Amino acid sequence: MFTLNDKNKLYPRGFIFSDEKMERLPNFYKQVKILDKYYYSYDQDVNYNVLTYNNDFIIIHGIYVHVAHDFQYTSEGLLKYLLESFKRDYDKFLETLDFIAGRYSIIIGDQTNVYVYPDAAHTRTTYFSTNRDVISSHVYLIRDQFNNEREKYIKELPNLTNGLLRTPFKEIKSIIPNHMLNIRTKKLSRFYPRKENRYKNTPEERKFQMIDRILEEQLKFMFNNYDNVVTSLTGGGDSRFILAILKNYLSKTEFFTYATKSVPDNSSYEARILTLDLVIVQQLLENINLNHKFMFYKEDKLEIEENVKNLITKNTIGPHSQFLVQQILKHFPVDNLLHIRGNLLEIGQSRLYRNEYRESTVEEVKIEFLKKYSTSKNEDAKEFTEKSFDDFIDEINFGNNTYDFHLLDLYYWEIRGGRWYSELINTHDIVFETLSPFSHRALIEISLSFPYEKRKEEYMYTEMINKKFPILNFVGDNNPLNYYEQNRNEKYK
Repeated sequence: MFTLNDKNKLYPRGFIFSDEKMERLPNFYKQVKILDKYYYSYDQDVNYNVLTYNNDFIIIHGIYVHVAHDFQYTSEGLLKYLLESFKRDYDKFLETLDFIAGRYSIIIGDQTNVYVYPDAAHTRTTYFSTNRDVISSHVYLIRDQFNNEREKYIKELPNLTNGLLRTPFKEIKSIIPNHMLNIRTKKLSRFYPRKENRYKNTPEERKFQMIDRILEEQLKFMFNNYDNVVTSLTGGGDSRFILAILKNYLSKTEFFTYATKSVPDNSSYEARILTLDLVIVQQLLENINLNHKFMFYKEDKLEIEENVKNLITKNTIGPHSQFLVQQILKHFPVDNLLHIRGNLLEIGQSRLYRNEYRESTVEEVKIEFLKKYSTSKNEDAKEFTEKSFDDFIDEINFGNNTYDFHLLDLYYWEIRGGRWYSELINTHDIVFETLSPFSHRALIEISLSFPYEKRKEEYMYTEMINKKFPILNFVGDNNPLNYYEQNRNEKYK
């Protein structure tokens, strides 16, 4: 039996911030007072990044690194610059946020107001109470302190409990990417985009130079700060891209692929997809020497212990691939483990209108939203779902001041990715930290600056692979046939 060690715990890497002292905290949390008014409580294994000056303060909770096109701030220099620019030149403050990568929440303010800014993709989940001045990394960490009523239709609409700004509780809401929260007023306001895409007229080669620098500096940071680095390898393009940028770090990285069995499994849709991953990864391994492990979770059944289930239930409101926790404990029983993921690449790929162009309208967004979240046959629940969307549009003025950014791209970034993906990360927090190199706002903006025809063909990603590790473009992307075989079959069909 594989068990959790002492560092795997409730609300790992988390925090809670309030003007009230919290009494029901995990015993490994440390609580400090800010400006003799606010209480910041946090997992003491997380870096303590706080700066106060006169009556102003800033906290960056989590993992972060500043990477601009031609310079970088140190961790301490970044805190100082952000605090100064927030008061004196707000535009410079916001521009600097666009170049901070990582998984973090920024809390900044004074004796009167406090504001919260999420990382580029909201990978460090941040929730807030609608009737108290409190924010936290975890919904249940707030619920532990106060008696919050459960949301209506929670059984009929399980997806909606992690959609829009909603949570399972009526008086707790979520922040989303590109929006900042005023803790006192509870108002969410868009701070990005602030103008048309700044890279749309940049020469293509320059774009690739900037992409390369942003990614490389992040990798340097990751490998300098983590003793053990792993990444998942599948048959899709996201993990292929991550493998390409890791080419110079292969000896320092361990790769893993999970599937149901070591042989083809057609017992379910999920099993068939994972079988495809298995076949394609085996082709990759025939051509590239990697430190790699397969995990077959139906053949190697590892029971998820009750205490692990309880941790996951409290740590996330959107659990995903829970079986992976015990597999990781077995295959990577080490401390200071980092998982590099590539999911956020999808933001730049016109994901929701790739097959056929769709207009950039709130109506098109609503169609996509209802397709995903209006799953109940209960007519009252369906009506509740639609009203939730309309209220959300009104509350944050979604669709206004978005310049030349397509609303379906922003919806995929802010709602689909900004809620689902971040809770997926929370699921596995008890065994490793997770970072995505694409949680960097300027990098996402560059990916969105390519023409639609190139974005829907994933040109930026395959071109980067061609520049970094070209053989990876030969193996099929979610296709067991390599590209020669695909072209041959098309030519001679």
